[in-house]
Amino acid sequence: MRSGLPSEVQMIREIQKIASRPRDRRLALSIGDDAAAFRMRRGRLVLISTDALVEGIHFDFRYCSAEDLGWKALAVNLSDIAAMGGTPLYVTTSIALPSEVTPGFVRRFYRGLTALARQHEVTLIGGDTCRSPRGIFLDVTIIGEVEPRRMLTRRSGMPGDLLYVTGELGGSAIGLEMLSRSRKRPARSVTARRHLRPLPRCTAGRFLAERRLPSAMIDLSDGLSTDLNHLCRQSGVGAMIEASQIPLPGIPIQQRRLLSKDPLHYALHGGEDYELLFAVPSRLGPRVPKHIHGLPVHEIGCLTRTPGVWLLHGNDKQQLLPGGFDHFAP
Repeated sequence: MRSGLPSEVQMIREIQKIASRPRDRRLALSIGDDAAAFRMRRGRLVLISTDALVEGIHFDFRYCSAEDLGWKALAVNLSDIAAMGGTPLYVTTSIALPSEVTPGFVRRFYRGLTALARQHEVTLIGGDTCRSPRGIFLDVTIIGEVEPRRMLTRRSGMPGDLLYVTGELGGSAIGLEMLSRSRKRPARSVTARRHLRPLPRCTAGRFLAERRLPSAMIDLSDGLSTDLNHLCRQSGVGAMIEASQIPLPGIPIQQRRLLSKDPLHYALHGGEDYELLFAVPSRLGPRVPKHIHGLPVHEIGCLTRTPGVWLLHGNDKQQLLPGGFDHFAP
C-alpha cells in the first residue's frame, strides 16, 4: 500500500519551515547536511541527554494529539537539562513512522515540539526519519551547557541536608488515569494537561544552580519514591520525608471520588511530574525561597546517614521502596 507520507526530502523541507528561528550566531550548520555544527563557548561544559518514546508505552493516541506528543517529547529532555542546572540550546529528533501516518501528523508533531522549543530558546538542528513496521517511535536528543562550578548532579548529597521539591506531585499520574478511562478524547482538565503538556523547570534549575544552593538534584520522571532512592543511592545516604509535607495537586471533589487510589499514592509513585527534587545543606536552608518566579518550593524532609528511604505518616514510619514505573520490572 502506498504511504501517505511525503518523500524524506520533502519531509525535511517541511520540518525546516516549521522549525525556522532567527539566526543563532553559534550555529554554523543546521538541518540539511550530514551533521549539524555549532561553536562551543569557552568555560562551559556540554550537557547531552536523550530519551526514547514508543507508541503504546509512552503515549496513546486515544487521548494524545500529535501536538501533545511533540511538546512532551521535548519536555522530558528539557527536564534533564533543568536537573543539571543547565541551559538548553539545541535538539535533534529521530522519528520512525508507519505507512498510515499522514503528512498532517508530521507537521502537527513538529509544531507542538517547536512551540515549547521557542519558549526555552531551543533550536531544532537535525535528526533522522525512517519507516516503522508498526507504531511510532521517537528518539530526542538535547544539547545544553553549564558552567562547571554550577553543574548539579545526584552524587553530592550529605546527611543532614534538607530535601525540597518544586510544584505539586501526582497530577500527571492522576491525569493519565482519567484520560485512559475515557473511551473518547476527553476535555482537558488541569491534571490531563499536566500529563500531556508537562512544564520542565529550566528556570528554577538555573536559579538554584546560579546561587549554588543544592548539593544534589534530580528531576521527578519516575516518581518521588523511585527518584529519591536514585539520589540517595548515588550520594551514599538515606532519607526521611514527611507525608504531610508532600505537595498534592488540588483536585475537584468530583474527580477525587473517581480515583482508584489515595492522592498521596500518585504523588509518591506516579511519575512524569517533571518537578525538581533537590537537597540543600541545612545552613543554606534559610536562603531557599518559598517561590521561584511563582513556582512553589516545598521542604519535605532530609537526608540521613542511615541507608534507606523512610516515610513518616503521622505516627507511622515505613520504608519507601521504589514504586514508580520501571520498563523492565517483571
